[in-house]
Amino acid sequence: MKRDSSAYETIQSELLEWMEDKGYSSVTITAYRYLSNSIFRRMKAKGYQVYCKEGGAEILREYLQQKAVNEHYSNLKTVICRLDDLLEDSWFVRHNPEGTQFELNTDQVNAIESYCSFCASAGRKAGTIKIKKYAISWFLSELFVLGCSTIDDIIPEAVVTACINVTDHNLWSEICRFLRYLSDEGILSADYSSVVPRYRRPYVIPSVYTVEEVSQIEMAIDRQSIIGKRDYAMILLASRMGLRSGDIVNLRIEDIDSESSTLNINQQKTGARLCLPLLEDVGNAIWDYLAIRPTSTETHLFLTAYAPYTAVTTGSMRYAMRKYISLAGISAKNRKMGPHALRSSMASSMVNDSVPYETVRKILGHSSDNAIKHYARIDIERLRPYCLTPPRPTGAFQDFLGIKTEE
Repeated sequence: MKRDSSAYETIQSELLEWMEDKGYSSVTITAYRYLSNSIFRRMKAKGYQVYCKEGGAEILREYLQQKAVNEHYSNLKTVICRLDDLLEDSWFVRHNPEGTQFELNTDQVNAIESYCSFCASAGRKAGTIKIKKYAISWFLSELFVLGCSTIDDIIPEAVVTACINVTDHNLWSEICRFLRYLSDEGILSADYSSVVPRYRRPYVIPSVYTVEEVSQIEMAIDRQSIIGKRDYAMILLASRMGLRSGDIVNLRIEDIDSESSTLNINQQKTGARLCLPLLEDVGNAIWDYLAIRPTSTETHLFLTAYAPYTAVTTGSMRYAMRKYISLAGISAKNRKMGPHALRSSMASSMVNDSVPYETVRKILGHSSDNAIKHYARIDIERLRPYCLTPPRPTGAFQDFLGIKTEE
């Protein structure tokens, strides 16, 4: 949900959580934390009480006037763009306010437009098509430099070189799909998708909390205050029913059928309809909150605690989770501390209790059958018997690890 501004601590927590979800390294996340703190200090010194786009833009202008363009300026600009993404409830692959200009001819432009139309007809969302268009434009511009001015000029050697020059390896899979499309449609005489380098994103192990830890988090909430009642209901929706944070904050009062005790929503991520029985504990928590919910014309179920009463954001929910984990005295270590960890914890608990993967998939609202593979990775108890004892290191590898030989 778009916002005009956000509290510094809230938006920083949201930024770092998003980066963790996208698999950024701990070094990069630490750098973003340092840079965002620097940005916030500068904004506070200028009188900004919360983060907003205007404040971020002013900090950039001031730094540019004082220091000119340098590496630190580029880093500040990147972080500010990411913070602005969160206000817009979006996340762009790459930022360039003026728009990246690629040198393309009519033949290449027509191929791009044809592919984008094909993707749109296949039901791809506008944001997905935008990424595809960016990746293909970059790829074709690199081919143009290599002398492939038309689609018919493409050769395997040029494909490999152009892909190497597309330094964002995440885009290689989009290039592969594009080349396969050209072959399938007869636009290109051969299928060169097989020569595109393969890049597999590092797999991030889901963060999981034990049943006991989840219970401690829930008990740490002060259920006497309006904020506590609201937070308790939201967290139960994540921990007991496995809803995504986006679906929780977008939940509307009419989505709850009190007569049949069911919850009916259109999932924000997939657009698919999800109908779940409303568990008694969750229902009681929601009714408890509704009894003291601020009077408002806003149809969203969960509102901010102070006027003007608007719908809460996913950032607010992430902040609440971190607060209650801390109050519960739980050491998160390297685990994520956002509400999605509760969803993963619920999935882990179900698979460890021998609930069929397909049942877990349907309860959590995954539209793809491939999600079953994801659950198999966190089925720790079933995987435990198959673990292997690693051999004792010897020779050069032992020396590399710094292990001394026992005398």
